[in-house]
Amino acid sequence: MVQDQVLRFNLNADVLAKRVFWGCLGFELFIVVLDIFVNHYEWSPISSIRRMVNITREDSLSNWFSSYQTITVGLILWTTAAAVRNQARDIGGPKKEFYCWAILATFFVYMGIDDAIRFHERIGNAFGRVLSYMEKSFGAGILNHIHEAFPSYNWQMVFGPFFLAMGVFLLWFIWQQFSASKLRYLLLAAVCLYAVAVGLDFVEGLDTYPYEGIADYFSTTEDHVEHMSKALEEFLEMFGTTIFLT
Repeated sequence: MVQDQVLRFNLNADVLAKRVFWGCLGFELFIVVLDIFVNHYEWSPISSIRRMVNITREDSLSNWFSSYQTITVGLILWTTAAAVRNQARDIGGPKKEFYCWAILATFFVYMGIDDAIRFHERIGNAFGRVLSYMEKSFGAGILNHIHEAFPSYNWQMVFGPFFLAMGVFLLWFIWQQFSASKLRYLLLAAVCLYAVAVGLDFVEGLDTYPYEGIADYFSTTEDHVEHMSKALEEFLEMFGTTIFLT
């Protein structure tokens, strides 16, 4: 007589979360080190290798990792949304929480795809060209005046209100879901890292070059300071996603 065999295993969520956190953080620091030394300081004489680890390029190792990590967060949020919907169905409760989780899941999946194809940057550039064409054809309107007054990248003018609204919504909803103060502090840290990264990007797009004083203080070139700023920006985005994933 053959007895049924059942495979059982235990999954320690705390241990898994810590391993995911330190694994992702270690890989992100590794990406930054590769970019600074192999690419920026040209430790490798091969241009294709430098482009591969250039943290500012769309076809780089950092962009691949950042995109997949963000999409992973979105997929996990979708599984959370599905579990919440099934729970609400079983107890006959409201589905408001499901829709909130679904909105966040969709947002993170979108952000992962956006990061991979630089959607918001390209739409921002297209927006600027359309405004220029409209100004030549029909004269300057309100949007043209706002565009001329806006000091940084076009995409921040176009997508900034949407990203700000989603950040506030994320903070408000997840804060309610987390009862432990430690999780709330981690949520605040992740949102703050995103905000600082966007702030660095805003500074990079200013009409007046912002790196001259920093370069003089550290006795280096403005190109070095600008690249380090971009590397820090990309690292903060990845690290913020890692915290949220954890």
